[in-house]
Amino acid sequence: MGPFTTFFAPRSVEEAVRILGDEASGACVLAGGTDVMVRARRGLVPARCSTLVSLGRIETMRGCRRDGEELVIGAATTAADLTRDPVVAGSAPILARVAARLASQQIRNVATVGGNLVNASPAGDLIIPLLLLDARLLLASATGTRTVPVRDFFTAPGKTVMRPEELLVEVRFEAPPPQRLYRFEKAGRRPAMECAVVSLGLAFTPVEGRLTALRVAFGSLAPTPLRGLRTEAALEGQVPDREVIERAVRVAEGEVKPISDIRGSEAYRRALAGLFLRRLLHDGHSLHAER
Repeated sequence: MGPFTTFFAPRSVEEAVRILGDEASGACVLAGGTDVMVRARRGLVPARCSTLVSLGRIETMRGCRRDGEELVIGAATTAADLTRDPVVAGSAPILARVAARLASQQIRNVATVGGNLVNASPAGDLIIPLLLLDARLLLASATGTRTVPVRDFFTAPGKTVMRPEELLVEVRFEAPPPQRLYRFEKAGRRPAMECAVVSLGLAFTPVEGRLTALRVAFGSLAPTPLRGLRTEAALEGQVPDREVIERAVRVAEGEVKPISDIRGSEAYRRALAGLFLRRLLHDGHSLHAER
């Protein structure tokens, strides 16, 4: 159990945030455990985090539902849940497709949406479609709630705007219209269980051959998951011909801020970002593909 000496398993969000408020910075939240328990075994959890708060008994934090025009996903919903949920399949199938590529089936069975977000890895798979969907995150504490756009949530690798006494409760976004199209590419060092060396997501609505309401999201290409605002501006309202695509690729390669590490060099990552963008936009079915 690592450094933890106290364990709580609250049955409601209200009970959980009360515990977090009482324990302040000494509490660590356990959802799926695929990250926190690995770090604990490696001695990477701060010594001050002596209390473990499990979310496993809070039923209201798991599952997907429609709320008017919005889709609501509980933060304790697993990646496997996303792959088979009919609400997700009908309203945001990009989430199901990306979740199906997250690690292995065993990991997907326990890894949660909230954990993927709070872990704040630049390579977090589920973050990319949530950036494309302009998702908002509901954070709760004993003193109230606040909503943070997912694009403003991350501050550095492994760091977010969350305060120690806060809990990520749910993710919300407007259900996209049927004509909205999504793309996702990911590359790792192996064909299975890969951690993304580079990932890229693209969303747009085709109007008379033009790309409108464009969204671009980059993973493993900056200190945090990144919305490609400059790349979006280069493509918005454009017909994706060769000249437009090559100009956007140059913008994207200049916008990303990759590093070199054991999984890939800075130059390789930058080139792969351009290749992925070019591939998605050059796709002969790019304006007619599945959602």
